[in-house]
Amino acid sequence: MPRRLLALSVLALVCTLTHTARAQGPAPAAPPGRFQAGITWLYYRDLPAAMRFYERVMGLTLTVDQGWAKVYQVSPTSFVGLVDETRGMHRASDTKPVALAFVTDRVDDWHRWLVSQGVTVRGDSKNSANLPIRGFVALDPEGYTLEFETFRDDPMNTTIRRLLAAPRPQ
Repeated sequence: MPRRLLALSVLALVCTLTHTARAQGPAPAAPPGRFQAGITWLYYRDLPAAMRFYERVMGLTLTVDQGWAKVYQVSPTSFVGLVDETRGMHRASDTKPVALAFVTDRVDDWHRWLVSQGVTVRGDSKNSANLPIRGFVALDPEGYTLEFETFRDDPMNTTIRRLLAAPRPQ
């Protein structure tokens, strides 16, 4: 009996998956188009402290307030979302396997500002020994890594430098 039950369960699963795949239709030949923006979501135990940091220290503007999720504009098409861990799909953890990079042509000024605000900064602002960038790393209130970097004039950076210099749509 258990074998027959297992076989029927597998058959039902296969039929369900086949029906689901057919209902969605064939896959398009190419991706559906360009994205309008990107949001990096970070999860916090103390959302108000994170909000104060990103507003007061980083100078970001709250763009969307969903109560337990806040979206701040970093650049015209780049956003960071702060989420109360008790409501979001993930929980805050001590391990932070993500880095939020802020690209700026004023890396040294940002370093001085963050130090003056008592933010934990790892090392000085300097040119990388391995890549054609200048930058430094800081930590936000719950330990997320914040990279501040500029792409130096180098053939490796030609495309990103051109994109960063391009006029932005209004």
